[in-house]
Amino acid sequence: MSDFSSLPPLLRTADDFCVLRGDIADKLIRCGDGDGALLYLYILRRGRNFSADTALRELGFSRERYDRAMFTLGQLSLPEEQPEAPRASSRETPAYRTAELRQARGGDMRFAAVCDTAEAVLGRTLTEGQLRTLFTVYDHLGLPADVIIELLTYLKREKGTVKRSDIEREACLWADMGLFTAQDAATYLSRRDAEKPLIRAMQEALGIGGREPTDTEARYLTEFIAKGFGPDAVALAAHRTEQSLGKFSWNYLRKIIASWDQKGIHTVSEISAVDPERISRTESTRAASAPTQHAAPAPVDDWEAQWLEEIKRRRRKEEP
Repeated sequence: MSDFSSLPPLLRTADDFCVLRGDIADKLIRCGDGDGALLYLYILRRGRNFSADTALRELGFSRERYDRAMFTLGQLSLPEEQPEAPRASSRETPAYRTAELRQARGGDMRFAAVCDTAEAVLGRTLTEGQLRTLFTVYDHLGLPADVIIELLTYLKREKGTVKRSDIEREACLWADMGLFTAQDAATYLSRRDAEKPLIRAMQEALGIGGREPTDTEARYLTEFIAKGFGPDAVALAAHRTEQSLGKFSWNYLRKIIASWDQKGIHTVSEISAVDPERISRTESTRAASAPTQHAAPAPVDDWEAQWLEEIKRRRRKEEP
């Protein structure tokens, strides 16, 4: 559980005050989850401006701590107060019959509008499989018709040729992010448009420019932007990755970025001051043989020492 779309019954907020419900406070005290209590206060204060990525950064939570705390909050709603849960929470996707799909298109004006938009986007009459995908998004994931139409229009604008898998993947992403209103969808798309120049700049800094980023690359780059890093800082992280490993690694790069984020340093000047670049092995050897003693390199973080030791172990294992 990574969003707070199921938590509105716990929250009573306004611009200048926050109301902490007594029954919820009692439950938090009984369960003894300090992270859950802290996250509850944070969500209560941020209200509609809540963002999971910002919460992770400002609270200093790991993803595991955040998910555990959010799970705790998800268990606090009283049964009679539970909002109508998005259909996405169901474990199994319903097996819709052909008759159900036809009845939905013929009898539900909103879903019919979704189907008409999809045919315009796909450039063909919907197959039964495509119709089932759309109805799953509408009925099971719970995305409203106007949000689905916004999603289809966005995919057409971004990709040109839209596939059924594109619709499924993007719809699941929107449902996970809690984009259940047209306003939320518009805000998200505006942010995506604003991030495009930064993503292109980061691609250039990493030497992967001149093409569209893959889904994984886009996710990582968006993550760096959300944490407050610019292209020059990401380029520095990539440089240090190649210095340490002798090659590029997204996982190692993300470890460096996460380490800097935890230290609260996000610009090159901040990073250089707090986490100066370490001298290479060649420079270390030269320094040891020179008559003049140079300053010792900055100590590595615990995670980096463990990572490098694991790399060495794997290399030794691969050697004949």
